[in-house]
Amino acid sequence: MSIEFEGPEKKLEIILAAPDPGLRANKDRRWNAVVNASGAEIVSSISGPDMDAYLLSESSLFVWADRVLMITCGKTTLVKAVPELIRAIDRDKIAFFFYERKNLMYPQYQTSDFEADVAVLTDLFKGKSYRLGPANHDHVHIFYSSTPAAAGTSPAEDDEDETLELLMHDLDPAILKAFIPRPGQGPEEIEARTGIDRLYQDMQSDRFIFEPYGYSMNRISGQYYATIHVTPEETGSYASFETNIAEPDYSRKIHQIIEIFKPGRVSLVFTEAISESDPGEGKVPRKITGYRRSEKSLYEFDSGYAVLFSNFEK
Repeated sequence: MSIEFEGPEKKLEIILAAPDPGLRANKDRRWNAVVNASGAEIVSSISGPDMDAYLLSESSLFVWADRVLMITCGKTTLVKAVPELIRAIDRDKIAFFFYERKNLMYPQYQTSDFEADVAVLTDLFKGKSYRLGPANHDHVHIFYSSTPAAAGTSPAEDDEDETLELLMHDLDPAILKAFIPRPGQGPEEIEARTGIDRLYQDMQSDRFIFEPYGYSMNRISGQYYATIHVTPEETGSYASFETNIAEPDYSRKIHQIIEIFKPGRVSLVFTEAISESDPGEGKVPRKITGYRRSEKSLYEFDSGYAVLFSNFEK
């Protein structure tokens, strides 16, 4: 890992109109091909009755019978995995396609930007692109598509179809040191030292420490996941947290994550199926102790999902 490793991620999610019992299979190494196409590799994996979780050399891949979620960082080109994904998934079965990319710290080292990615994606999906947040500060770009297969599919019927992301910059220097392994230590010691071991303790866990440093974690239980990725360089420090575990009020969980990393800046991204209330209303706090909210953006897409974006600064 160089001192200019790009922590902020690219993310895509594909949702099928109906479950495909064979989607999770990897005897043909389809998921290795998908990951390799992006420029990453599978490091390890864990499986449960409802899903498989892969730790990658750059972030994570999750596969259910009815959807796929892939997150990559560094110099990976996530859009190059999309043709391989379509080979693994019958194109006509795809109901929703979602691609997200945060503004980067070192864009000069990337092989593409969001506009170039959208040019590739629009050859495969008819969709719209958005920016949530200010152009000259922390923001996320989103490309969203609902295909003809979505007819008759209503994500809003699922009250727990929601995802929370915390994208954190400028981590506390003491926290950075805590993520650098000492001789003979593994991820368990890092988790105990930082408090990550107290997160979702009943979930199945997979984690990895990278050389010279860097930490990734996947945890799964049933259809639910939580994932953390940490880039603990002094210059360009970054950590991300994401989960689809629905909570009536995320305030306590957000506070717990903030206490672990003590970031100088936090971007909160909350995605959910559209209901009668605004996304995150009563679930995502308007205030975080010790931080001020500098930005709020909201988009409701025309096919059942909405995204709330907020920036917080110490």
